[in-house]
Amino acid sequence: MDEKNKLSGIENYLKELFPGCVVENMWDAESRRYMFRVDAPTGETIHTIGISSEFVSDNEPGDIVICLKLYNLKAYLEMYGNKEVLVTNDGINPGGTRPSIMK
Repeated sequence: MDEKNKLSGIENYLKELFPGCVVENMWDAESRRYMFRVDAPTGETIHTIGISSEFVSDNEPGDIVICLKLYNLKAYLEMYGNKEVLVTNDGINPGGTRPSIMK
């Protein structure tokens, strides 16, 4: 249940950053990360975020959004557009590590 709360917190944060957009998430077993896709009201994907399972499991629900703000996720998303960014305990890796499964 705690993991579900953590993922819900991430989703709500992305909805706050991008009002009117649709946020979807899924688990990518191959890369062992959670994938979040932000779609504009037109249906076009505007952002893709990969979040490592370690980041989710190592942080408390309230700390996750704080980390995303400290990492300046919003600026990375604005800078890299629809290219995937990867969030880990070490910070943000623009461009991810492989093509996203959510395209």
